[in-house]
Amino acid sequence: MSTSVEKAIPLEFDLGNMSAFDVTPLDQTKLNSQNSREKEDYLASMARDNTQLLVNKMLALPKERTQDGVLLALPETTTPTPRAKHLPKPKPETKWARFARLKGIAPKKREGKLVFDEASGEWVPKWGYKGKNKELDTQWIVEDGEREKKMTSKQVRHSSRDAKRTRR
Repeated sequence: MSTSVEKAIPLEFDLGNMSAFDVTPLDQTKLNSQNSREKEDYLASMARDNTQLLVNKMLALPKERTQDGVLLALPETTTPTPRAKHLPKPKPETKWARFARLKGIAPKKREGKLVFDEASGEWVPKWGYKGKNKELDTQWIVEDGEREKKMTSKQVRHSSRDAKRTRR
């Protein structure tokens, strides 16, 4: 079977989308024929010819040989494809966002919840279960005042209040 196909009206190709568009009018007598076999043969021959033209065009593109096989360098697409859904509308600005923008209030940068523990070589939580703040609790001997050095002022206030409560 020959790979060259001749058409009266040439196809329009979009090689970036790997598609071909045939604007040749179809033969209405073959399409309206009572013989379904004749209609199927006509449509199959049109599809085969158009596919052959598309494959011939694609094989004429620059090729690159890799270990996975032969790759074709496809050009940019020429036919825009429609979106499945409309573009989302921008959300209206809230009162707080408008106020913050006018006053120049920027959101605070949040510090992460994890810190690197050099002793274990892993990232551990700052607080909570197996947190970095539990480091002094696991030591069997702690210098006086070392715990307060690592605490924030709010924690020191709470710990002194707890100590007063236990003395009562």
